[in-house]
Amino acid sequence: MKHETTERSYSTKEVCWIFSIHKSTARRWVHSGLLPQPITIGRSVRFLKSEIDQVIEQRKMRRPS
Repeated sequence: MKHETTERSYSTKEVCWIFSIHKSTARRWVHSGLLPQPITIGRSVRFLKSEIDQVIEQRKMRRPS
């Protein structure tokens, strides 16, 4: 049996803390494409760490030098 490593993920609460936003803002950002679409497993909503890291890197690239 092959074992796969599980990628780290963030809850909505953690993503809100990272970006200093409210939960409703996180939902709006997902809807508008500013945040990646989360993965839903049952009632649990998770954002992949790699995708959140990409959002942060993109924002760093857009800021003035």
